[in-house]
Amino acid sequence: MQPPTNPDHALILRFLAQATQPLAMDSNRLAADLGLRLTGWDADARVLSMSACPGEQHVQGNGVVQGGVVATLLDFGLAFVVMAVLAPPRSAATVALNVHFERPAPRGEVAMRARIDRLGGSLAFASAELGPVDLSQVWARATATLAVRG
Repeated sequence: MQPPTNPDHALILRFLAQATQPLAMDSNRLAADLGLRLTGWDADARVLSMSACPGEQHVQGNGVVQGGVVATLLDFGLAFVVMAVLAPPRSAATVALNVHFERPAPRGEVAMRARIDRLGGSLAFASAELGPVDLSQVWARATATLAVRG
């Protein structure tokens, strides 16, 4: 297998290689600023679990996490779940993102769960939810189409 040229892809492969011990996402500044962590992987179901801790700079005037930040967190999950099953040099990039906000996301730690719904040769389809750490509620859902490149 070739080494990945995408640092995010290298990070997810490092996470999968270390028996999925939680791993801080330090592959880019935005992920680090959001406090993103890879926390679990179910290879059979192709489901990736993540957490984040958006800071005060991510909160809007009503005291909840700003919607664009929620969309960004879900997009990270969608892209990373697809990259988890692609061998380098193949990678993925979001080409369409649809987000439904069901409840406000309060400050503090959040969790995401992302899954691959369908993986083809040039396109992948994935879905994700965001909620409290135990995912006992869903605050936002997203679906995405991703271009598979390489």
